[in-house]
Amino acid sequence: MKRKLTFFGIGLCLWGWFSSAAAQEEVFQRGVELGIGSRALGMGGAYIGIADDYSAGYWNPAGLTQIRRLEGFGTLTYTQRKNDASFEDLKSLDELTSTRVNSIGLAYPVPTYQGSLVFSLGYHRIKPFDSSLQFGWQNSTPGDSVRQDWSEIEEGGLNNWVFAGATEVAPNFSLGAALNVWSGSDDYLFSFEERDTPFDLYTFSKYRKDNTINSTFSGYNLKIGGLYRPISNFRLGFTIGTPVTYSVKDKWRDSDRTTFDDNTIDETQDSGTIEYKIRSPFTFGAGASLNVANLLLAASIENTDWSQVRYTSDPPFAGVSKSEANEELARKYRNTTRYHLGAEMTLPLIDLQVRGGYFYDPTPLGPDYFAGGIIPKDANREFFTAGVGVFLDKQVRLDVGVISGRWYDYKDPLTDFSDDNDQIPLSEKITFNKLFAALAFRF
Repeated sequence: MKRKLTFFGIGLCLWGWFSSAAAQEEVFQRGVELGIGSRALGMGGAYIGIADDYSAGYWNPAGLTQIRRLEGFGTLTYTQRKNDASFEDLKSLDELTSTRVNSIGLAYPVPTYQGSLVFSLGYHRIKPFDSSLQFGWQNSTPGDSVRQDWSEIEEGGLNNWVFAGATEVAPNFSLGAALNVWSGSDDYLFSFEERDTPFDLYTFSKYRKDNTINSTFSGYNLKIGGLYRPISNFRLGFTIGTPVTYSVKDKWRDSDRTTFDDNTIDETQDSGTIEYKIRSPFTFGAGASLNVANLLLAASIENTDWSQVRYTSDPPFAGVSKSEANEELARKYRNTTRYHLGAEMTLPLIDLQVRGGYFYDPTPLGPDYFAGGIIPKDANREFFTAGVGVFLDKQVRLDVGVISGRWYDYKDPLTDFSDDNDQIPLSEKITFNKLFAALAFRF
């Protein structure tokens, strides 16, 4: 039997969750990091053991040594994100679209007497934070009728500048490294509005609460890679990504405004700034590729122990020590392994490449985060990918790809303000589609 909730209680619950939604470790939890390059993404991101174009600076910098001519590179993306949210009897569908430059860069092979030496420089939009969520209902409980609406809008992303270089240290073995300079911002807005309508039962006509958090991120790290070619059509790759210590600055502002029936207004505002540092774990990757009879097969994995996320400064919580906050992070997060599978068929008669792939991205949140201590299977993200590539002429290559995925986001359980103090889950079914188009110019 469905329970009737105290509507004012629901408003407070949702505001309590939304106001902390841009949690201080959200730079790790929010958004989806898919990678760069339409060819790589069309193959499900299984690129550590391929990495033979400019995007190697992201996937495996050692692969840059396979570039023999000056290469310019750019990628444009179109993203569609649908959010089908559910809270008790409430359901809401919201859609967000965006078109952005995903990457732009240049790879330069240095002339050498033997071997290969290649450098690259570029900008990438690695992880978008864009999302939205809206709810609205009319409370029709007898003697208690108000209209309530609340919404969440988040815009921003995590970007980096990458300077990478690679060289052949042996005829079949290359080493490379990439310096990543990270920056980003996250603009979060939550609003809750309650109107005394249609029966005007109370002394107020409208109540509104707004909560904004504007966050900026900065940091740097290194990614080291190796690529080994034991035979001409088989490659093995590995990568090590060092931790990133992010310097984070949050500017927050809260405001409440009540308009009464006599048109008088009661308004309060509060604001402040919080600064802190938080560090990501190491990331280890490995991959392989095999090319047989115009069919290229590839697979790769990436392991990250997210339970090693740590505050390196005092945490942004009043009355909580750094050790207490880090203990909470260790319980909240877990070790994860991402899997990438991809294939590419070359059709030589029409100079066309057709691609497909699969990408499994498990949630970094551990059992302690979820109700009942069990990680829902549909909280882990799965993506299917496809793409095509064609040379427009001897110097220009066009690659187009698409990624499609579905998963559920489960939020911290909300508390019902009833006598049984039950916990009510808030979940969001995310449908995610992204189109990529990349041009590569080789001179």
